[in-house]
Amino acid sequence: MSYWADVLCQAFTPLAPWRSRDHIERSSVPSGLPGWVRSNQVGGSNAAEIASCTQRIEHGHREVARTPEDVVFVNLQLDGHCLTTQDGRQCMVSRGEFTVVDSTRPYRLEFVEPEEEGSLWRVLSFRLPRAQLADVTAPDRSTTARSFGGTVGSARLLSALMLETWRSDSSFASVERQMIGAAHVDLLRAVLGGAVEQESRRSHDTDDLLRVAAGRYIETHLPFGRVTAADTARHLGVSVRTLHALFERSDTTFGTLVRQRRVEACRRDLADVHNDRSIASIATTWGFSDSAHLAKAFRSRFGCSPTDYRKSMQCIPPRLDSRVQQSLPA
Repeated sequence: MSYWADVLCQAFTPLAPWRSRDHIERSSVPSGLPGWVRSNQVGGSNAAEIASCTQRIEHGHREVARTPEDVVFVNLQLDGHCLTTQDGRQCMVSRGEFTVVDSTRPYRLEFVEPEEEGSLWRVLSFRLPRAQLADVTAPDRSTTARSFGGTVGSARLLSALMLETWRSDSSFASVERQMIGAAHVDLLRAVLGGAVEQESRRSHDTDDLLRVAAGRYIETHLPFGRVTAADTARHLGVSVRTLHALFERSDTTFGTLVRQRRVEACRRDLADVHNDRSIASIATTWGFSDSAHLAKAFRSRFGCSPTDYRKSMQCIPPRLDSRVQQSLPA
């Protein structure tokens, strides 16, 4: 086990391999840790192909402290699969897919052999300088421990570049190696940058949907009394903190939306010429303490008092049905 750990450290970074009883039961290898590592320089970085049996590999706090250089690993699964965990996220990386881990923070790799009897898992790992990727692999970017399929877009290009570089590396001149190494970094930045943009777009879309749902909940429940942030958040399935942050991102607040919906409900009642209730009664119905409270909110929203608004609506002649209008004599 210690020898295998030393071999992995040379190819990767400080790592602690471990096999549990469950790993052994799921493996075609009952004992020991058979495997091999082949590595080579690519530009200013390193690439390695690793193969072994089912096991868990840890890069914990102790290993982070012993890491000699800050690097990012791009792990392309060639055979078997790997459950990758970092930054509170977890993803399953299957054959032909790749994921990214950052050596400056703890991560876990749980490799599982393919189903074919006697086969080992295989991974192609490129070690790239973190200094050129820190902004797109930071914990808040949600790009580590995320599976990228190598079948479309920039992810397909990166997978193909990794494979072709590994197969043809011995034929490259030194200048070519440097430029190809830089190409790996640039293409990975494209992959991760695209992922961040898509995540941001999905987040904005989700925010919009949640704000619409919150507005509908407020309108539905205002006639029955006070609408609280806690009740609305519970209805949406989010925390109260998330609900408030949702509105802050659109430069408003939950309380502001509730007040707007209240005053708009009052405006609809005041516009109804058949509604003869007093302004004070309408104000109380929609959660205002009194008519003066409503008057202040109404003027701020619509630029006039509730009394003036009601009078102006009573002066507007009723609209005739279009069919009646057509039957009237010219």
